[in-house]
Amino acid sequence: MQMCIKLQMAEGRIDEAEWNFFLKGGQVLDRTGQPLKPPFDWITQPAWDNVCELEKALPETYTGITNAVTLSPRDWQRWYLSVPPAPPEAAQLPGEWETKCEDRLKKMIVLRCFRTDRVLFAIKAYVERELGKEYTENRPTLLKDVMAESVREDPVIVVLCPGVDPQDALRRQAEERGVTFEPISMGRGASDRAKKTLNDGADTDRDWGAGPQGSWIFLANCHLCVKLLPELEAIIEGLFKGDKPVAENFRLILSAMPHPEFSISLLQRSLKVAQEPPRGIKSNLLRLYAQKTEFPHVVEERAFRKAFFGLCWFHTILIERKKFKSLGWCVNYSFNDSDFTVCEDLLALYMGLRESS
Repeated sequence: MQMCIKLQMAEGRIDEAEWNFFLKGGQVLDRTGQPLKPPFDWITQPAWDNVCELEKALPETYTGITNAVTLSPRDWQRWYLSVPPAPPEAAQLPGEWETKCEDRLKKMIVLRCFRTDRVLFAIKAYVERELGKEYTENRPTLLKDVMAESVREDPVIVVLCPGVDPQDALRRQAEERGVTFEPISMGRGASDRAKKTLNDGADTDRDWGAGPQGSWIFLANCHLCVKLLPELEAIIEGLFKGDKPVAENFRLILSAMPHPEFSISLLQRSLKVAQEPPRGIKSNLLRLYAQKTEFPHVVEERAFRKAFFGLCWFHTILIERKKFKSLGWCVNYSFNDSDFTVCEDLLALYMGLRESS
């Protein structure tokens, strides 16, 4: 919204006083001389304060709005209580005010006075109209694109959020490139294995067979062993400063939850990716389908594709319900991508999974 308004201000399409009122609302220090609030429950005192201050602050447009609300309370209540498909941000304002506020920002200012709960929806519609839908949709970050941009010298850090597990997506990407994928779950006792795997994965003298040299090392849940990270960073420095060349396809990927003691120097030299489920059913469905490169080979292929859509829909609903806290689920659970993958594998088995040739 800020970017959209700044662009319009540069074009001279936005009045700065209107924008400031939309941001801050009316500041009431003394109600002496303020018109009496109509005796209706749907008009709260803060809303009436905003309407009265709006008439004072922007008289060229809003002169008479307090009288209009007082004289036509039924019309304003009908607008106030309007519901989809024409909620308040999309419904017409009563009487002449639809013409006076034909500019969308002016209409949003009136909405802000009465229905602050609908302002976010109005902002989204405003940005979509002015800049396009791509500026309001939360596009998921695809690990495929991230790994294509990565280089062997810089680790990739995946910042985890509840409901996201990047391991399966990384494994698929490695298999497509023919690269060895070596995951290690960090925790107590995993440090020695991690150091050895890190050195082996970058070793050009190792017998890699017919595949490309180097492997993708995935250290999962690094927030469980933050004290080991400086040592891992020293090993990385030693690999690239040593005399031996580093395998071309070597990559180090770390996943971690936010942690106050995480190595700052490692963060600064790494490519950082925040993996979180996108908001909304549509965005989550698109994310799940974007992760698929191909469907498994099953006997009942057509039925499997229909069932797969149902599974994606079900998984998306499970994730969306989490936003309602205890109303959504009595017991909180992450419902991450690993759960989805297990369900997909079981579905393929029931549909007659065939070994790929």
